[in-house]
Amino acid sequence: MNKFLFNLLEKMKLSYEDYLDLTKDISLSNLENPDDFINMDLAYSRINKAINNNEKIMIYGDYDCDGFCSVSIMINLFKKLNYHQVGYYIPSRFKDGYGINEDMVRLIHKKGYKLIITVDNGVSQFSSLELAKQLGIDVIITDHHEFQSILPTCYTIIHPFLKHNNLCLPQCGAYVVFMLASKLLGYYDEYLLTLASLATISDLMPLKSHNRNIVRLGIQFLIKNKYPSFNMLLDATKSIDEKTFGFDIAPKINAVGRIIEDISINRVIEYFSTNDYSELLDISQFINEANNKRKALTLDAFKSLDLSEFKDDKVIVIKLNNINEGLIGLVANRIMNETKKPCVVFTNDQFNLLKGSARSLTGFALNEAFEELKDILERFGGHANAGGLSIKEENFFAFKERINALAQNKIIHEEEKIILDCQKEDFNYENYQIIKSLSPFGEGFIEPYLSIIISSNNITYLSLGAHIKGNINQNCSFIGFNFNKNYGVERQVKLTGRLELDNFRGGKKLSFKVSELIELE
Repeated sequence: MNKFLFNLLEKMKLSYEDYLDLTKDISLSNLENPDDFINMDLAYSRINKAINNNEKIMIYGDYDCDGFCSVSIMINLFKKLNYHQVGYYIPSRFKDGYGINEDMVRLIHKKGYKLIITVDNGVSQFSSLELAKQLGIDVIITDHHEFQSILPTCYTIIHPFLKHNNLCLPQCGAYVVFMLASKLLGYYDEYLLTLASLATISDLMPLKSHNRNIVRLGIQFLIKNKYPSFNMLLDATKSIDEKTFGFDIAPKINAVGRIIEDISINRVIEYFSTNDYSELLDISQFINEANNKRKALTLDAFKSLDLSEFKDDKVIVIKLNNINEGLIGLVANRIMNETKKPCVVFTNDQFNLLKGSARSLTGFALNEAFEELKDILERFGGHANAGGLSIKEENFFAFKERINALAQNKIIHEEEKIILDCQKEDFNYENYQIIKSLSPFGEGFIEPYLSIIISSNNITYLSLGAHIKGNINQNCSFIGFNFNKNYGVERQVKLTGRLELDNFRGGKKLSFKVSELIELE
């Protein structure tokens, strides 16, 4: 066995058999059977009944990437079935809030819809679904969020935790509707699968079992089929992998839901369901403009903060006025990454409450903290590392004091990195390919870091010392950003980072992206 591979597997706590299993060729035959969902036949029969009776069907989604992908899968499905009595709606986070609400149920009834299919929402909308039943509308819920012991009243529910097998595997909303679409089509469609792959990465689903397979296949199909709706959002110089989904496409789709307050948010569905090139070009510009605005507003909000005010706080709790509520999660994440502390950012919402978004690190579970604080929370939800909540303004300081008290004795830290110590000869194309063969990396299967000790004499400084670059060997350079320090001469420094293909140079040249530099004694 290659020595580098042996050391890498040891660091990642993988056996050689694990490696062979993770890297084996897969095809559509490796996908989950839609019939594993216990209510799939009920949903299949009811949708076919609607088609046979020419009933109007409403697809009701959500305003994040998973929600957009879920609705897009269903709209493309009905196009393939040549059924056109179908409408869709992406709610505005500003006007409608999350999930189907009673006002929308009344409007859907008024417009003559007989069947609602919720995607990426539904299991917590009890009153809305009860109203739908009273109005004679059947509802099929497709969702993946955690549900209570009592489920809402509806026609049926398709959910990853309502299965015959694989009950412990969280899966995103788009995965669930991809399974439903596959049941109705009788086959797995490659484009619909690629949409589900994007959502799996975007929604931070654990990359194991069926989730891993669908992402691997989605990457393959995007490379093979060159879908314009994906490629128009990409940098053509970059190779296509899971980072393409997670860092290039998903943030742009999410930006629309964060920034756009009117019905033009629904253009994203048109984008993922049209073959008209001019329309694709027009909407891709709309998406990119929303993303550029999102980046600028987030940066402005972050730069306005003096984080030194919170140096003694265990949890940073901030109230920002006049900020788009779709951006507070991004600001919270930026603060957490900068300070290495959990963070909650609040702003005023349309209901005269403070709406908050929280991000946390290992050692301080937000869902557990919110449960402890529920007596002063109006609404809350989420998981260990991210969550949302609403409080009355008069409870802001009590919340801040109490969440800091909960964190006081906690050991809070970043997720431990897998770091493989290397020699300069290890930085070669063959070893780069070994690392890539283990991809996709993501939630629950983190990409390993490499480290190497070099002399500071090998460092060249850029932008008045802000950035560093140099060569590890003749086939691999290194580069690092925002170090803002000169490390002098003849010092030993340890570089930690990740190995990438140098697309600028082409061929088999490599670039080592430095994320951390430590001066050695």
